Amino acid sequence: MRLVAGAGVACLVAGGALLLTGPGPAGFGPVPGTPVATASTGGSDAAGGWPGSGGRPVAAPAPAAPAPGSAAPASAARPSATALVPVELALPGRGVRAPVVPVGTAPDGTMVIPDPPSTVGWWAPGPLAGGASGPAVLAGHVDTAEAGIGALAVLREVAPGEEVVVRGADGRELRHVVTVRREYRKADLPPDLFTADGPPGLVLITCGGAFDEAAGRYEDNVVVHAVPA
Repeated sequence: MRLVAGAGVACLVAGGALLLTGPGPAGFGPVPGTPVATASTGGSDAAGGWPGSGGRPVAAPAPAAPAPGSAAPASAARPSATALVPVELALPGRGVRAPVVPVGTAPDGTMVIPDPPSTVGWWAPGPLAGGASGPAVLAGHVDTAEAGIGALAVLREVAPGEEVVVRGADGRELRHVVTVRREYRKADLPPDLFTADGPPGLVLITCGGAFDEAAGRYEDNVVVHAVPA
């Protein structure tokens, strides 16, 4: 696999595209570089190529504020009794157990991804895990030069049917089953991964594909979808 040399790179989500920015204070505040808004395209099942390097922000659209006098979104107005803030993510079949911390959206539109790569970020402006609607989005570095391989590096190997478990601070666990793993070119990462609508579940994101020496970044994103078991 390929590690990025030099300073850590921040892993963020911005404008629907998982972006790799230059060296900076990974996981905090605005990340250098401008997010690229892209159109959604179909991805293919992930195949080949190690998940991308660490320190990449995932560009997540900021949730729109309701218009004056309008009702709040259903997911906000009627939270599910099972909903929880995830504090731990586990993929039992892969021997992975990682702490999860809430992260927000930076002023440049990117979802800040935490350091070290053994920690996973939950996009707090989006749905809770186990909420009434919409998937909870969790993303993390695949690796960094300083800390090595990340918790989500295993996503390139995850297959449908594998179990994913999120645990809340109260000890409750929500079990999910992987339905699909896809790999997208960075410019084609679908913005609707960050929707607050649709069925509940999980979306797990890390970097993937070949390493572009000239750009200093990996070319793809690995995305795993899971539904409640």
